[in-house]
Amino acid sequence: MISHGCSAPRPLHVLLLLLCLVLPVVGRADAAERASPGCRADQLEKTKVTALAEFEHRGNDYSVLKSTMDVSVPATWARASELLLDTHSPVYRSALACLVSKPALGQDDPLDDEWRFAPVAVKADGQWVKVHYEASTWVQSSFSAVGPWELTVTPEHWLIELKPSPDLKSANWESVQVNLGGQGALTATPPPAFGEGGTNLSWRHKKPDQYPAVTFRPPAVQQWNFVTTSLEPSWETWETWGMWSASGAFWYVASGALLLVAARRLTRSLADRTMPAQSTALRFLRWWSILLIFLGLLVYLGDNLYRLLGRLMAWEFDYSPMLSVFSLAFLGLALCLLGSRSKRLRVSVSVLVLVILGWYVVSEVFEFALLPTSDVLLSAPGWTVAALAICALMSVCWLGVIAAGQRILLIRETRIPPRVMVPAAITAAMVTVLWGYLAFERYWDRISWLADLGQPEFQLWWEITLHNWWWYFPEYVLVPMLGLVGILAPLAVLGVLRVCRVEQYEKSAFTPAPAEKFLLVVLFAITLAPLGDYYGLSAYALTLLLCMCAAWGVLALGSSVSVLERPFADNAPLGMTISQTERADVLRLARRFRELQARLSHLGTANPAERAERESLEAEIDRLDQSLPAGVRPVDLPFACGPLTTWWGNARRGAVIASLVGLPATGLLYWTSVVKGDSWTVNAEDPAGFLWITVAILFWQIVWLVAGFFLGALWRDLPGRHGPTKALFVALAFAVPEVADFLVAQALGESVPSLIGEIAAFASVMTCTGLVMDLQTFQNERRYWATNAGMVAYIYQMRFASVAFFVAQLIALATLWKTLSEVTSTSPIP
Repeated sequence: MISHGCSAPRPLHVLLLLLCLVLPVVGRADAAERASPGCRADQLEKTKVTALAEFEHRGNDYSVLKSTMDVSVPATWARASELLLDTHSPVYRSALACLVSKPALGQDDPLDDEWRFAPVAVKADGQWVKVHYEASTWVQSSFSAVGPWELTVTPEHWLIELKPSPDLKSANWESVQVNLGGQGALTATPPPAFGEGGTNLSWRHKKPDQYPAVTFRPPAVQQWNFVTTSLEPSWETWETWGMWSASGAFWYVASGALLLVAARRLTRSLADRTMPAQSTALRFLRWWSILLIFLGLLVYLGDNLYRLLGRLMAWEFDYSPMLSVFSLAFLGLALCLLGSRSKRLRVSVSVLVLVILGWYVVSEVFEFALLPTSDVLLSAPGWTVAALAICALMSVCWLGVIAAGQRILLIRETRIPPRVMVPAAITAAMVTVLWGYLAFERYWDRISWLADLGQPEFQLWWEITLHNWWWYFPEYVLVPMLGLVGILAPLAVLGVLRVCRVEQYEKSAFTPAPAEKFLLVVLFAITLAPLGDYYGLSAYALTLLLCMCAAWGVLALGSSVSVLERPFADNAPLGMTISQTERADVLRLARRFRELQARLSHLGTANPAERAERESLEAEIDRLDQSLPAGVRPVDLPFACGPLTTWWGNARRGAVIASLVGLPATGLLYWTSVVKGDSWTVNAEDPAGFLWITVAILFWQIVWLVAGFFLGALWRDLPGRHGPTKALFVALAFAVPEVADFLVAQALGESVPSLIGEIAAFASVMTCTGLVMDLQTFQNERRYWATNAGMVAYIYQMRFASVAFFVAQLIALATLWKTLSEVTSTSPIP
């Protein structure tokens, strides 16, 4: 439906065709012949078994249950040799199921949702075949089966009980241990033989049919994190206020409201001087803020409203996944209409969205098997049609993000043509859908690891799982797609300042006006303030307030100590006079002052001629000092002004430098949070994994860009005489809410961020940005020095304190690497 000028190049059409033809057959479940005898439980009486259930509460948003099981079966068991085969062998699966199958799953649905971050290890020594089996899960539902254990969650307590495979009923259970992670046991049956502190209980050589069961109360934090995200009837009321509902929407509401307030203040400051371009920019910022609020409410609270209406109107069927389709379509269409100025592109996208939504509705009403619906499984042709429909829907969303992003930054003009945006959006959509298919393959391999390939129902299980995967796919990608919009949201401030800054027509505006400073503080806060959720509820209001107060505090300190804010002629700030002075004259004055100091340091006092020259130099230095406010020296002026003549130029330069300098830090933080440890295993199975990875990378790049822009824009107002010192105060404003969030989370036992690593990364990027900006301030003097190191030593007048400061920065960088490389990665919650 997209017009000729916007169509994708031929290679993209080829890729899309391959996507539709190849992906539907990826992972097709092929049934195998049943080729295994019975489990022969009578030969397992001499089997030795040890089992451990261990809870980890503190430091996790959701409690983690880990199971470790060791089974030693005699080599005389009829199926012992089958355990040594490949893990995909049907007979291997059947033999292993004799030892580790879960009675709770049964034969009707043997798919197992537990996580296994280490493969099952099997070793044989001729007499015994030993199986080591580890599994874990996050407590996010009222019932979980992990290894040989079953966990039942009720409002009163949690119950953990041993429920192994029936074939191990007569085995020798040498040791059974339950570690409650610091919580005291309320009841334990049968009575444990050993224990410690009421939290670590163990049984030895338990009798048949006497499987240990323990009840306990979990920590309040983890219990409430579970309660506020559970859709089960017992806790559904609290879910409305949780992080996937009202608390999740709060960031978008608060950020949109702050942007509206900042836009109003900026409008008032312009008063009667508002030009048409400025009115357009401010109107765009207001509409963008309103859209941000509406999208946050729609995505996070739309399903709550739907369920409320369903209860009131007694609807029989749950069409909430269809609501996600409409929400995703609205998100993409709204962004396209707001971001694109091409009428043909707007019409094409609108028609495409209507066609997709119409086809979904027709498929649901008439029960066509060509798209995922609530009643009918996808047919074989439906896999191809579903791939096309979802890819088209994701293309609209990606096109909206790209169009809105470039419109935000370039409010007065649109520089990216549709013929570039459309292929980019289609490519991103295809990668998103392809990731979803590959994630399904990994997911299916995990949950069907013990399924009997010979059962006639095996193919049906695969088809049902695939159908549900794509039925809920729009719901999976909706939140991260909104996350991309949220990351881009603060950048609207840059676009507005690009058009509306007072400095364009008031040459004496050497620093941002008060309304512009407020806008910059809002930009800083909504970008860098941590989300902060405690007991499953949002504390973003606290961290946002702390971040704004910290930024204002740094500016207030700078207004009293910064060089250019010192009173000068007619009690006006020094910066007002310097801004009307030629930049070359300021640099020439500073260079002359350094030369006088250098000559003075080489003169003695014994020789009368040198003494006279020394007195002359001292007099000239005094004259230069006295021409400026007390405490300000000529050499300070270029540092205070920055590399460019206006604060807007400094802001742009700071943003560019920080974005480039921050690339290695982004890679390191991405590796720590997304790849390291078990994180990649979880992300690889996430249907929206590609989107979440994009969010993670883009977030840190936007952090560097905004922080660099903030540093450059307020360069002349920040405390400190040199760039690294100014950067240190910006890092301090970033660290205050981060440390507060860390301390509260640590005290409550919540999941804590890698505080030291993030602060060290931020401080290092900002310090390097300040250093580069100082060097660019004196870039015209680079030709006088053989190396950059010599120039740095010269312009900073290196003394012990300066050397110590730069050594401290090197230590910070080393600390950053050491901290991030040694930190224990917490797997993302699936």
